Amino acid sequence: MEKKLHDYEKKIEKLEKEAKTPAERAKLAEYHREMVANFQHERLIHLIVTLFFALISVTFLFITAWAEVTYHFGKEMIPLYILTALLAILTGFYVRHYYVLENHIQGLYKFTEKLHLSE
Repeated sequence: MEKKLHDYEKKIEKLEKEAKTPAERAKLAEYHREMVANFQHERLIHLIVTLFFALISVTFLFITAWAEVTYHFGKEMIPLYILTALLAILTGFYVRHYYVLENHIQGLYKFTEKLHLSE
């Protein structure tokens, strides 16, 4: 997704330089609005997934802490520790992905303003 956003940013900048007439610029602005709407939808889905994984990670963190206090460390708890660590790592990757997605879409908003000001 990061590459797709980066490629789109390059493409839209190139098209903006090539669009000379008001009709071409209006068509480009409409295309850009549709693409931004698609990226916003993608961002919403990733936000929901990120929050879901964060909630599961925190839940398992509390379960692991409770089990540690109640039952103390034992070989039978190793799978719980591994699962909690994997969920925390996966949540970190989702947060990073959402952060990149959010920042790229904020850049697209600036480009939207630029397109509207030049119409």
